[in-house]
Amino acid sequence: MYSKAQIVGTDGSIIPAATFGPISIHPDFKRKGYGLKLLQYSLDKARQMGIGVICMEGNIEFYRHAGFVVASTLGIHYHTEAADAVVPYFLAQELQPGYLAGREGTYHTPQGYYIAMQRPDEFAAYDATFPVRQKAILESQIFSDPITLTTEQPSDSV
Repeated sequence: MYSKAQIVGTDGSIIPAATFGPISIHPDFKRKGYGLKLLQYSLDKARQMGIGVICMEGNIEFYRHAGFVVASTLGIHYHTEAADAVVPYFLAQELQPGYLAGREGTYHTPQGYYIAMQRPDEFAAYDATFPVRQKAILESQIFSDPITLTTEQPSDSV
């Protein structure tokens, strides 16, 4: 699923962006290249839709194979970190060559990502409609410090 996101330029401009996730592969099919193929297919579709840049939180060891780089190398900073911080889990990829040329700014995660924290009772009721599953934290997941919520970011899906 792709969601609309934005980068607030250092000059105050709004740079449209997108984010996505998660990508899941059934355990029987992991380590066979299907995750990368699925990702590449979806990035091609996003490119065809005119999305200029994708920003996301993830493991660079996987996502580098699909063309992602640490976002700070493109002048994009993560909203919960200092502008000069290199955040190894915050990644980006220009889908339209030159889209970020001469632009720099701060990425803000879409507010829809925080709905479970913003409306816990409603989210719990929604979550209860799904079959019970065992929740696990996998080694490939990287966590950062807790974030500060704002209400200024878009949460529309693409």
